[in-house]
Formats: sequence, structure tokens, C-alpha cells
Amino acid sequence: MVALNGPLCAQQGFVGESTTLSYSVFDNNGKSFVNPAPDVAGSPFLMDSWQLGSLVINTNRRFDSVKVRLNVYSQEVHFLDRNNNEMALAKGYIRSVLLSGGLRFQNGFPSVDEQGANNFYQVLAEGKITLLLSIRKIIAIEKDGLTGETKKEYRTYQDYYVYDGKAMQRVKKDRALVAGKEIKFKTIDELKKAVDVYNAS
Repeated sequence: MVALNGPLCAQQGFVGESTTLSYSVFDNNGKSFVNPAPDVAGSPFLMDSWQLGSLVINTNRRFDSVKVRLNVYSQEVHFLDRNNNEMALAKGYIRSVLLSGGLRFQNGFPSVDEQGANNFYQVLAEGKITLLLSIRKIIAIEKDGLTGETKKEYRTYQDYYVYDGKAMQRVKKDRALVAGKEIKFKTIDELKKAVDVYNAS
């Protein structure tokens, strides 16, 4: 996974909630997680380990110090309840996930390339132009032509996008459109710097 750490700006208007209240709110909007594909090799999660993070729900309320992990196959957020049971929150209920280390994931962007408004993107740069990384998993099925044996595994796909507040534009291998101007780059870090410069202008 490509993770570019940069300064994060907390959105205004969020009020910290108590742990008890957060569990009550989440318990009402979650369901016990049962792996629907036990015969699939690999993991549907961005990271298997639990991360201490903050969640912003779709009403802009923020909850801190929650043990979470992001399911990039189903695009759902999982958390541990008071009894350490794994729960999956309803798709679309969580708007933003902030993980330790400065990683921020957000949804609510326009549909693009078979990805809907509930798909999470890692926010790499934000301002007039937003640079996003899509990390998603699908179940790939391979069949052995000789034995007929079928194997299933989670396969990861990554794409970068530029969002101008109206539309999503997929970034090509070495160039991207930023505010109507073509930017050539060798690395994503170079593109991020170009977006940061534009946003600061």
C-alpha cells in the first residue's frame, strides 16, 4: 500500500464523544461480522491488525479512540464492541476514517469506474484540488484447466484520482489534469507536491 503522510487538518464542528456513547451509537448501526467467503485466500481488509482511530459518521459527529479496520472488499468499517466482538457498520454510515500515522480515508465522492459514493479513498492532498488513492479488493477466481480445481483469492487494485469538486479524473501512469492543465510526473510524490502548490496559490 502506498501511504503518503502529510499534515492533516481536522474539520471544524466535531465534538468528541464518550466511549460509552460511541458504543451505543455504533451498536445500533452495526451487525456481527461473519466472514462470507471462508474459502477465499487472503484478507478483505486494508490492514488485518486493529488500528486505534477516529470515525466521523454521516451526521458529522466524531468518535475518537475506536479500534477499527477497513474492509476494502465490502467498503465497510469494522470495530470491536465492548465485549471484543467484531461488528461491521452499515455501508455509508461512516463518512471518514482517521488512523494513527496520519492516514485518512473518506467517501462521498462522485461515482467513477464502477466505484460509488460509499467507496473509501485515501486522501493524499486536499484543497481546491483533492488527490485521492483508491484501494479496493475483489475476489479473483482461477480454474486449473487440467484438474478443474478452482482457487479464489482477494486481489488488490489501486488507482489515483484527482477531484476538482465536481468530477473525478483518473490519473494516468505519468500525467494528470490539474485545473485543466496537464501535469507530468515520475512519482506520485511529485504529483502530490504539484497539487499542494496549486492549492496554496
